[in-house]
Amino acid sequence: MAMDGLEPELSIGILTGSGRAFCTSADMRQWVTSSEQEQGMLPADGFCGISQRHGKKPILAAVNGLAVGGGMEVLINCDMVIASPSAVLSLPDVKVGLSLLGGTLPLLVRKIGRSRASDMVFTGRNIRADEALRWGLVDRIVEDPMNEAVEIAKTIAGNSPDAVFVSREGIFMGLTEGDVFEKGREWKKKYWPALRDGKNVGEGISAFLERRKPNWDRDWDKSKL
Repeated sequence: MAMDGLEPELSIGILTGSGRAFCTSADMRQWVTSSEQEQGMLPADGFCGISQRHGKKPILAAVNGLAVGGGMEVLINCDMVIASPSAVLSLPDVKVGLSLLGGTLPLLVRKIGRSRASDMVFTGRNIRADEALRWGLVDRIVEDPMNEAVEIAKTIAGNSPDAVFVSREGIFMGLTEGDVFEKGREWKKKYWPALRDGKNVGEGISAFLERRKPNWDRDWDKSKL
């Protein structure tokens, strides 16, 4: 996805909205007046590519208010979601005769289970922040989600960049692909040799034993992963 190549030096991204909303999806007035061809122009990889993004960098979502329809589909595929107490999540597509055009229905089922996904999708009802936290749609609820996301991003950015990448690949494989045990073995076989032979494993262990901050190799060989 283009988003991953915009700033090659950045190791993590944060998405947020402005005002009362994180993202309220498509403009239904525009949808009504648009042609059939225009309605079909939504890219196959979802809203801004994020709802079906694989990518290589973690993306955090700081949800300051409403996350509706396409905005909710973006959240489903973010690596972590930090929300304000007033955040409201909703997939009201069925209320206007649509379904999830960003293609995240299978991913939603994997994340929260069939029953909760059915509840959310079939009713189109609003899910408040506290309920979303219980369901696993939200990871933390704080008064200032953007500030919290920045602090989390700083923590992640302070860790070994190749270890974060490899770990994210394993998490993504477990979430999106086949048998979890088979994928676990596949993940280890594919990524462990390059991680083991890189500089950061030795540096991380040495820093731990010497009780100092690690000096990570930021120019690690990405071609091997």
